[in-house]
Amino acid sequence: MDWNGDGTLDLIFGQRRGSINLYTGNGDGTLHFVGHVYDDAGREIKTIYNSSPWLVDWDGDGELDLLLTGYLIDTIEGGILRVYPGTGVRDGVLVFDADYYDLTWLYNLRRSTAQTCDLDGDGDMDLVIGYETGEVFFAENTGSSGIPMFGSFEVLHCDDGLINVYSRYAGSGRARPHVCDYDSDGVLDLLVGCENGWIYAFLGYTDDTGGRSPSTSNVPLTVLEPLTTGELRFDLSIPSGATADLTVRDTGGEIVASMPGLPGGSGTCDISGSHPGVYTVTAQCGDMQNSRLVMVPW
Repeated sequence: MDWNGDGTLDLIFGQRRGSINLYTGNGDGTLHFVGHVYDDAGREIKTIYNSSPWLVDWDGDGELDLLLTGYLIDTIEGGILRVYPGTGVRDGVLVFDADYYDLTWLYNLRRSTAQTCDLDGDGDMDLVIGYETGEVFFAENTGSSGIPMFGSFEVLHCDDGLINVYSRYAGSGRARPHVCDYDSDGVLDLLVGCENGWIYAFLGYTDDTGGRSPSTSNVPLTVLEPLTTGELRFDLSIPSGATADLTVRDTGGEIVASMPGLPGGSGTCDISGSHPGVYTVTAQCGDMQNSRLVMVPW
């Protein structure tokens, strides 16, 4: 990315210890380190661990903004998701507004990376997020490109099932997604790196109805939180006369609970024997499916 606008490709990347490094390109394939990232109050923008930056003009004002993930405490729910508005380049270094937009309420899991893109092709800026346990999530923008709004996220899937580079594909987890037109066919594709160094390519295509894959599903599934007992409460909306199968999987893809043939509506699922951690709840109704993450705290 040419973040300083001089016509030469530059580089920005995060560190294990939280700082964000800026490099400028020299035009001959070499790079020059120019420093870390700061806000307009002179404070370094960083996390405690695993900072992951993404530069995008979030608010449409012509300046690059900073979409930042990472985590501040070493727990499963210690992650952050923030947007720092850009204020331009000063003394050769990108500077951002100290007054950031906090989206951590939407997604607060650690060791994640996030990217903006119009994956669903509706003309606005959505979020694609990769997680430590291999999932790739999609958060639809229900606002506009100038004023993005998000309500929830769900697991992306391809025509072979859920996209998970740990439980379904042997990548050892830590999904690192990048959305681009990899095969130059005019449809967005999904590249997913993972801990063992492999990169999986999920090629997008347009079906007869104009839908796209990788895509989100369309089974309305709501997991009612917080979890304070061993019962997982959910609400499932499916067509009249249809049934759905509900499964709960751990981070290794093992099924810890299963409820086949559900008619829809509200219900509970007993997961009291589960260990503390993150679990994926999936509802399958014919060709439709949907997934949600839940945390088991006890």
